[in-house]
Amino acid sequence: MIQRPQTIFLTLVIIANCLVTLGWSIWAKVGQAGQRAELFFNEWTLSAGGKTTSSSAIAITILLTLSTIVTLVTIFSFKNRIRQMMLGLINSLLLAGAMGYAFWVIFKEAMPTFEPEAQGKYGYGFYAMVVALLANMIANRLVRKDEMLVQSSNRMR
Repeated sequence: MIQRPQTIFLTLVIIANCLVTLGWSIWAKVGQAGQRAELFFNEWTLSAGGKTTSSSAIAITILLTLSTIVTLVTIFSFKNRIRQMMLGLINSLLLAGAMGYAFWVIFKEAMPTFEPEAQGKYGYGFYAMVVALLANMIANRLVRKDEMLVQSSNRMR
């Protein structure tokens, strides 16, 4: 049986990061003339008139990989809650950085390439990154709660 519920939320972060890296689309936009722009975790592609161009989005790949590694380290450092809180903060920054870079690619590079008035559609990969960020924040809160409980019991002695 799992003794600490934050392990469940940290596992959810790993699962969400893996789903994004498996190739779930983060964002897609289809124009009226058949053009298509799509952002994945490692590249964004633009298809227009039978030609496909792609650009690298390596920053998202690096940030999500680092986030997964930090989450694994966080799970296995359960005996040191202070370290877990610090790693949770770093993981939140990595996930927020990945989402920020995704927004930058969407709004500065992919969206203005055709029909700026047409809206794009967020894919399952974007929502998986949101779930990862929220699950990480909940896990951080539970670790902090454990630390406060331990410190209050130390004061009683």
